[in-house]
Amino acid sequence: MDVLGDVLRVLRLRGSLYFNTCFCAPWGMQMSSSSHASFHIIVKGDAWLKLDSDAKPIKLQQGDIVLFPTSAPHAISDKLDSQCLKGEEVVTAYQNQQPLFAANSTDNNQPEFNIICGYVEFDRSLSHPFLSNLPELIHIDGQLRSRFKWLDSAIEQIVLESSEQQPGSAVLIDRFTEILFIQMIRSYAQIQVKSHSYFSALLDNQLCTALSLMHNAADRDWSVELLAGEVAMSRSAFYARFNDYIGVPPMKYLFEWRMLQAKQKIQSSQKSLSLVAQEVGYQSDSAFQKAFKRFFSYTPASLRKKNNADTDSR
Repeated sequence: MDVLGDVLRVLRLRGSLYFNTCFCAPWGMQMSSSSHASFHIIVKGDAWLKLDSDAKPIKLQQGDIVLFPTSAPHAISDKLDSQCLKGEEVVTAYQNQQPLFAANSTDNNQPEFNIICGYVEFDRSLSHPFLSNLPELIHIDGQLRSRFKWLDSAIEQIVLESSEQQPGSAVLIDRFTEILFIQMIRSYAQIQVKSHSYFSALLDNQLCTALSLMHNAADRDWSVELLAGEVAMSRSAFYARFNDYIGVPPMKYLFEWRMLQAKQKIQSSQKSLSLVAQEVGYQSDSAFQKAFKRFFSYTPASLRKKNNADTDSR
């Protein structure tokens, strides 16, 4: 079972680009916090990145990729002291074919800088260790990128499709943007392999096996003892290790995962609520409905009704 893929399906990724364009100095953008993750790909040239939470600026160079999974406010500019316009203004201007950092017709020697800016939306309202363990910045520089060759294909396709604008490019750009996000997260997990987090747990054989069992058989009557036995660990050692890496006890994780799976099943199918309840480990409809409402603050029936109404209105 692909645990990370399973989580990302529940989060329902949707990505796209703001623009692929060239800037001429001086230029700068101040990006505020928003409801989605943002990223920048430095196609040509270099730039300075400053996070609002960190006084130390980061020099970005050609080939670098920066992802802000939690939408951390930041500034990116050609020089540290360059004036920064609001990111929303820059995005709107370039999407309306009104470039703000265009070349000066009287100066042909200005350095050219090519940047791709995009975003990925996902349901950040959900409760899951994947979300609580996301960093404010993932920076893949040239050295790291050479380790993660899988990033190159997605980036090359994004650059190609956004530059040529062939039929179907918009759909392809959206998909490759989502692929890039997944590949960035996968790269980050490998970087964090020696730390204790949800991402490093995905690369730990015993913990990942336990997570896979819970994901793949949410209807089974799991206990800490059963899971520990499946991964050849003592109950106490498994409980402590799981809680240390994942950040929540095994049974709390299982409960939350069952609720997320139930929500996905209700939204993506017309299965009866009784069947959904059984598939996520509840033999009693009333127990399932109470658990669901406690977790989401609304009932399974109200979610089904809203989902059907949204589908009918499309």
